[in-house]
Amino acid sequence: MSQTIIGVFNTLQDAELAQTRLETEGVARTNMNVHANDMSASTSVSGDATDRPAGEHHEGAMARIEHFFKNLFGDHDQPEEIGHYHEAVRRGGALLTVDVIDESSIERVRDALYAAGAIDIDTRVEQWRSTGYSGYDRNAPAYTADEIAAERQAFPVVKESVEVGKREVQTGGVRVYSRVTETPVSESVNLREEHANIERRPVDRPATVADLKEGFVEIRETAEQPVVAKTARVVEEVVVGKEETNRTETIHDTVRGTEVEVERTAGNRDVADGAVPPAKKTPL
Repeated sequence: MSQTIIGVFNTLQDAELAQTRLETEGVARTNMNVHANDMSASTSVSGDATDRPAGEHHEGAMARIEHFFKNLFGDHDQPEEIGHYHEAVRRGGALLTVDVIDESSIERVRDALYAAGAIDIDTRVEQWRSTGYSGYDRNAPAYTADEIAAERQAFPVVKESVEVGKREVQTGGVRVYSRVTETPVSESVNLREEHANIERRPVDRPATVADLKEGFVEIRETAEQPVVAKTARVVEEVVVGKEETNRTETIHDTVRGTEVEVERTAGNRDVADGAVPPAKKTPL
């Protein structure tokens, strides 16, 4: 579903610069329109420069802008702020309308408009109200160049806002190494040995036939030797991971702003009515 975003700018030149900037950011020029009341502007919906009287040109420009909003909102029940947009054009401003088809791009286009210099229409309306503005009057004439310049000298109302974000920083970490270690160990083992034992003992007896036979006896000597066998077993595991915790931190700061006070001063009624005040007498 297509949506139209409207940016309000102080001048036609500001709106055209914003249009060029949005085009470099990927917004098609065919999806953008500049609406202004400037006789020298060829891109304005009020038409090309002509030799028509100022009043006729203003009527044509505002009529075209009214036609645009009628196509956008219909003939009836238009929001109140539509009149504020008309008033901005009447006071020398310009509108840049952007048709956005992709809803995911709405915030990006809105931010781009503000970055290009779009003004806050609600803040501007509050400034107008402080000087007597009560609503758009389609019969009111367009501002002259002198009136526009005088209004541009108004004191701005500034409000600072605090935007608290967050960024990730490295506060430390854990590095785990795995290496092979060697530890000397001592174990005792009993070893058995077998040795041949030769013993000669004197004997005095008559010899028999058996004693005269040849023969031999073989005795083997044995000895035990240590045999080392090593078996590796896993006795512990070190699990490496991380856990996440959240904390809330309150940021204390101050924001600056300006307030504009309007003070009406009393005038001289006689002078205002055209009467000449009496001359002041000074005693000789």
